[in-house]
Amino acid sequence: MRDTAAGLLIGALGGLVFWLIGIPAPWLAGSMIAAVVAIFSRIKVGMPDWLRAMAFIFLGIQTGTAVTWETVDRAAHWPLSIAFLALTVVAVTWASTAYYVKRSGWDGPTALFASLPGALSLVLLLASTSSADMRRVTISQCIRLFFLVAALPSLISWISPGHANHPGPAEIGSLADIALLIAVSTAAGYALEWLKIPAGLMLGPMLAAAALELSGVISGTAPASILIPANVVLGVMIGARFSHFTFGEFRTALREGFSGFLIALAIAMAGAAIASAVSDLPLALTLLAFAPGGLDAMTIMAFSLNLDPAYVGAHQMARYLGLALLMPLVTAYVLRRMGSHANVTSPSMPSKLEDR
Repeated sequence: MRDTAAGLLIGALGGLVFWLIGIPAPWLAGSMIAAVVAIFSRIKVGMPDWLRAMAFIFLGIQTGTAVTWETVDRAAHWPLSIAFLALTVVAVTWASTAYYVKRSGWDGPTALFASLPGALSLVLLLASTSSADMRRVTISQCIRLFFLVAALPSLISWISPGHANHPGPAEIGSLADIALLIAVSTAAGYALEWLKIPAGLMLGPMLAAAALELSGVISGTAPASILIPANVVLGVMIGARFSHFTFGEFRTALREGFSGFLIALAIAMAGAAIASAVSDLPLALTLLAFAPGGLDAMTIMAFSLNLDPAYVGAHQMARYLGLALLMPLVTAYVLRRMGSHANVTSPSMPSKLEDR
């Protein structure tokens, strides 16, 4: 409890500082950076599973209540955009793997698993059954997410500065409606989690909240008072991933991790630009949807930047589910082509979202 309280307090203070100085997505980026600084200052931070689960449930609720019939009408353009996203994921993985092998001298399995953009829990599970260097894979994945959360909000605000001041939709005003929304969404989240559905803790509340919104049972989005704590919890969770590394390892990995981040971001920007032109959508929106980060972090960033969370969430969910379903077979095939003799099996699919 002491470590949890310390993590929440440090994260909240970091988010407050970022909010006061006007940095985009302050509660997410500020809490993450504050947690990383605390960890390398030898301050223990903790985050219990139940608190992580509530953060994902609230994030799913926020995404679901943002779905309107207008969103449903716009969704007709999404399949083409998602197809471009799939091509972008393949390009990011191929380019990053080639960089790590040719420029950094990494072996094939390590480079491949360090390059896969998302579904971190499954990436680490598959990597552990191969000859990949687990510490390099873990820290490369974490550093890419770290740079995305730290830099992407400012980049998107620079691309589309008007969104930052654009007012969001009205919030739900009735306490009874909020209680109903949380109860139904929580039940749906744990039901999908029990069924081992990937990202069930977020997908269930998202679907339940959208159903309540579209049916007219409730009207408006969930209050920001539950989004800010979810930001802080998620930021501290991302920062806490560095607790298993020394500062020396972190500093050494920054160069390679930053190079991988730049490669992934450049390809994501190219894919987002094409999708923006073809689908007639804002570049800031498609870039956030194509960003090779985590489903939860990118979706929560959409709220902070007043971008369409339903569009971002749908694309990030499609990427997550695609990776979770196809990664075991694809990585086994690619590693055989690389000449790896590691035994890569198809482990049971993780259903929890907190490691993406």
